[in-house]
Amino acid sequence: MVDKTALRAQFTNEWEKHYKIDALTSKGFQRKQCTNCKRFFWTLNAERNTCADSECMGYEFIGRKTKNYSYVETWKKISEYFTKNNHTEIKRFPVVSRWRDDLYFTNASIIDFQPYVVSGQVEPPANPLIVPQMCLRFNDVGNVGVTGRHNTGFVMFGQHAFNTEKTGLFYWKNEALEHDYQYLTQIIGVKPEDLTFQEEVWAGGGTFGPSIEYAANGAELGNCVFMQFEELEDGSSRELKTKVIDMGAGLERLAWYTTGTPTSYDTAYGNVILNMKRNTGVQLDEDLFAKYAKLSGVLDMEEGNVKEKRQLIAKQLGMDEKELFLRIASLQALYAICDHLKTILYTCTDGQLPSNGGGGYNLRLILRRVFGFNSEFAFNLDYSKILSDHVKELRGFDDSLQEGLQTAIDVVQEEQKKFNLLQETSKRKVQVLVERLKKENKPLEKKEMVTLYESHGIPYELAVDLGKKTGVQVEEVFDFYEQIGMKNEKKKEKNKSEFWDFMDSETIQETKQLYYDQLYEDNFDATVQVVREVTSTEIGKHGFIVLNQTLFYPTGGGQDHDVGTIENVRVVNVIKNKKWIFHLVDDPAKFTVGQKVKGHIERTRRENLMHNHTATHLLNAMCRKVLGPHVWQAGAQKSPDKAHLDVTHYKKITPEEMRKIEELVEQHVQMKIPVNKFVLSRTEAEQKYGFRIYQGGFVPGKELRLVQIQGIDIQACGGTHINNTEEIGFFKIQKVESVQDGIERITYSTGQPALKWVQEREEKLARVTQILNTTEQDLEKAAQNLMDEYKASRKKIEQLEEYYLSGIANDLKARAKGSKIVEIIEDLEPEPLLKLGQMLVNQNPTLGIVLVSKSAKMVIAMSGSASMFNAKNAIQSILAHAKGNGGGSEKVGQAKLLSLDGIEGALMKI
Repeated sequence: MVDKTALRAQFTNEWEKHYKIDALTSKGFQRKQCTNCKRFFWTLNAERNTCADSECMGYEFIGRKTKNYSYVETWKKISEYFTKNNHTEIKRFPVVSRWRDDLYFTNASIIDFQPYVVSGQVEPPANPLIVPQMCLRFNDVGNVGVTGRHNTGFVMFGQHAFNTEKTGLFYWKNEALEHDYQYLTQIIGVKPEDLTFQEEVWAGGGTFGPSIEYAANGAELGNCVFMQFEELEDGSSRELKTKVIDMGAGLERLAWYTTGTPTSYDTAYGNVILNMKRNTGVQLDEDLFAKYAKLSGVLDMEEGNVKEKRQLIAKQLGMDEKELFLRIASLQALYAICDHLKTILYTCTDGQLPSNGGGGYNLRLILRRVFGFNSEFAFNLDYSKILSDHVKELRGFDDSLQEGLQTAIDVVQEEQKKFNLLQETSKRKVQVLVERLKKENKPLEKKEMVTLYESHGIPYELAVDLGKKTGVQVEEVFDFYEQIGMKNEKKKEKNKSEFWDFMDSETIQETKQLYYDQLYEDNFDATVQVVREVTSTEIGKHGFIVLNQTLFYPTGGGQDHDVGTIENVRVVNVIKNKKWIFHLVDDPAKFTVGQKVKGHIERTRRENLMHNHTATHLLNAMCRKVLGPHVWQAGAQKSPDKAHLDVTHYKKITPEEMRKIEELVEQHVQMKIPVNKFVLSRTEAEQKYGFRIYQGGFVPGKELRLVQIQGIDIQACGGTHINNTEEIGFFKIQKVESVQDGIERITYSTGQPALKWVQEREEKLARVTQILNTTEQDLEKAAQNLMDEYKASRKKIEQLEEYYLSGIANDLKARAKGSKIVEIIEDLEPEPLLKLGQMLVNQNPTLGIVLVSKSAKMVIAMSGSASMFNAKNAIQSILAHAKGNGGGSEKVGQAKLLSLDGIEGALMKI
């Protein structure tokens, strides 16, 4: 892996090769070293000694307007410049990066084109291009609202060019920097003498190269990476075949530079934040805040020393640190809320909901931060109004947000309900903790606050608020959300099986997949290429053969594999790895390399799998129609007898919604809709059909096989599918359940298995009708009568039990010795035994009791409210002499005995 520190030193030594660029030197830019951060930079100002980074000079651009553009207007002006100069603007990709198997969210514009475009395997949608890519990053949540420049959601203006062997080096350092210099000076209004270009390096994913960062007057305006080299396995490197220009610039910061407002939020959120300030009445000394804002660039949780930096800022303003940050805390909270709700709007539009795991974890985290701020400062915010204002503010820039608005409103309302319930159950836990800390004269520290969030969902702001109200000293934590946040990278399971590693040989040809073109065939001829016996943790002890072609579909895409025979030898599993398909067979010894064989697949199983898989696509489309556009497939499994589809949804699916979905699926089955299967390049498929094609998640390959239910649904899918929805036949939902927060599972079956399921239900109904001696029409009434009779009988039994226990209690009290009752009872179940004990101490609060049930082998100990008897000690004393397990408190204890040996002797010691 490339060491960036060593790479930086190497490139600095070779600076003329990597950073001496005609686009800069021809204009008079000189190379200098910053006296503060020691980085090398290029400037037109011969007298300049520091670079223009905020850490080195603060936000000097604040208070200086250049063009005074709005957020949306800034993009329109940038787009106008680049499109006039032979660049194509493309639409943003979704913020949920389903075309990637390594990320939850899109966090940079280059992510749109990795790996296939960047590697040169797939043509880019345009070349060169620009894209206003919304990106999500949760690594510095604590900075949002504080520094003036950090966001969880921001638009990265991506400027990209792909220099392939076909195009040649047509757009490289000179072209990229020339355009960036021109748009920064002409469109953004940066004075050439204020602009600096800092030398930097970039490395990631096995590739690396030099990069140039742009800054002016303390504003970081962009970073152009020259993706030029690739690292080889032996540690050496070589030039990439496809050299990529990867320039990313935050649109929020570019717009901010044109206005010079105190924070980027004031420009980027425009009327949204103005309305929030107006509705909450948050007012600050504008002169003070403007002075603070210029200095706030040094506040970065990731850089550390936040406390020292805050103190330095306060000192420069001539104020006490606590007083300063208390005065601006409410405004910082408003900025953070505004940012977080915009992020939620984008994720709801693109199909990711808050949850306790995966990509939804950080969304729930920032929403709880929103709710915590709203409670702490008593803002009484109308979240739906803020979300609606965001949509209005971005009209003409990103109109897709209108589609996700209602979902976002509903999701926030549902999350607020969950948070309120959490408050009810968890607030007491916080109070107990802070009261204990107060008694012990200890502060509320970071570790307790992290535990409160991770175990009970209590946000930092709420814990701090409750701590302060209780009078407990609270540790200031500046990186709280960085500690509890989840990283954007998905965890990949390592492939445990290594039995096919030897297959990398070029002599073994790729297995031809017959199951697509010969969908309705049962038999095929093939030649054996590989025979091998193997024992694996994944497949057990079996053998496998590899053929030159096969009809057997391998497990994949949530679909079970085919079964059948090859030369009458049973095929028990089918696995695809790389370009080969492995047939696991019962007796590999019956095969030899080069042997001509005949294979046969089990037709009924194949048909059921095909029906269920196509039904999955149809069901998903109908869920979207009934539940809303936020619905995405979150998982699926197709087996022959039944299948299930997991969909994203923020609350339980109601019975009415389930019936409507089922009716719509069956209607479309009867409509005999053609199911088309075809292959397109990845770029063409994405551009033509959008990113809904990735319902099943990441699909590898530079070409995608698409399955289209004509006019209804289209997905990238490698499964076997029927040719017409009519072939599904009968469709029946069996049950709907919540399998995880924000995920609903719909289990269903089709065709004969569905009919069989319904028939089994009918048989059960007939048996119940017979048992109750009624008709089907009167079954509900008969069941209700039975339940009424049961409740009445149960009440009588409880009365009799009460009478029975009262008799035993009276007898025990008559035999009581002082304030203790210690007795063995012949036959009493655990629940009545506990009732008896409670009855005794309720009737006489001074009593201490120990009761043993011989039949249940159970001991209980109880202490009345006015008794000094210790129930916990009594149980421990008994367990010291009789074998068993138990425990309890001073007032109530119980134990389950392994045997009654020694119990009498144990009771004598009580």
